[in-house]
Amino acid sequence: MTSNLTKSRIGINKVSTVVENLWDCGWQEYAAQNDDAFDGIVIMKRGSNRPVATGGIVFTQVKCGSDGYKKLQIKNPDHIGVSLGEGYINAHVERWLRAPGPAVLIFVDDETSKRDPNAYWVNVKLDDAYSKTNKGLILIPKAQRFDHHTKGDFHKLCGSAPADSLLEEIRLNRNDCFIPSLGKANSLKEDAWKFYRNWANSGIPKNPTLGPILVNRTGWEHMTRNSRLPERVAQSWLLLGAAKRMIESCVNYWMLGNASSRQHADGSVEITDYLGLRAIVAFPFRHHSVVQVILKRSRLTRGTSKDLVRQKIWFYSVYELRRGRAPA
Repeated sequence: MTSNLTKSRIGINKVSTVVENLWDCGWQEYAAQNDDAFDGIVIMKRGSNRPVATGGIVFTQVKCGSDGYKKLQIKNPDHIGVSLGEGYINAHVERWLRAPGPAVLIFVDDETSKRDPNAYWVNVKLDDAYSKTNKGLILIPKAQRFDHHTKGDFHKLCGSAPADSLLEEIRLNRNDCFIPSLGKANSLKEDAWKFYRNWANSGIPKNPTLGPILVNRTGWEHMTRNSRLPERVAQSWLLLGAAKRMIESCVNYWMLGNASSRQHADGSVEITDYLGLRAIVAFPFRHHSVVQVILKRSRLTRGTSKDLVRQKIWFYSVYELRRGRAPA
């Protein structure tokens, strides 16, 4: 039988592997005498090449052991029951609730594997985490796997404030903005196309980190595609001035989604992915907002050597993520 100390180590190793290796985030383990209801904290970061801490911290309790904690659920078949005991929960729940940030329980199920066990997580600040019929039981949805894709869920737990604190701030003046000529003969679309065409014809903009960004039909056709809601199209048009400044100014970028690749007959490989520029944009005529510019990137590499043959990046879209409190 595996000892409790070994099970504890299996659990901590699983969490640290996911957080540090798969998420590129930080894991700070607490010493046993200092755990105070938590085994450690997850230090949230964004980016993969040069991860930057967002300021978001998730307080984490880790439990491991299918034969000691895991209880099959007949009434809640979509959940895993983690039996901690009524006394344990009563002693810890107040500390979980008053943690100065999100608090989660991660259950590592070593029944599947000792080397790479399955793991699940639940927000212990929510009432749904606690069984209504068994006061010693924590309920974890089976769908809430703790793995590479869970990073986004943990960012959401921390909210937008920590991430926004890292964003560059861009202040626009009236001349930077696309302002439609309301009350005149031209339509909003015509005014937007004129602004976009002038931008495209004024030379290829250069981003401080990514280099040249092509502004052409690729972005316009993507923003105005028939499948897009008209209000979203109009929002993108009104943000064209912000997009122009962001491409010229933003140093940091984020990877968006997964890359796709296609091999050519000569053995070269074309890799297509999407990048995001984000900034807090202060407008001269309304409240600031967090704006995201989407860039489409194509890289051609030479066979197995993966040497870069060429790279092209296009402006693809722009939209407003949210409005909120201006940074201090």
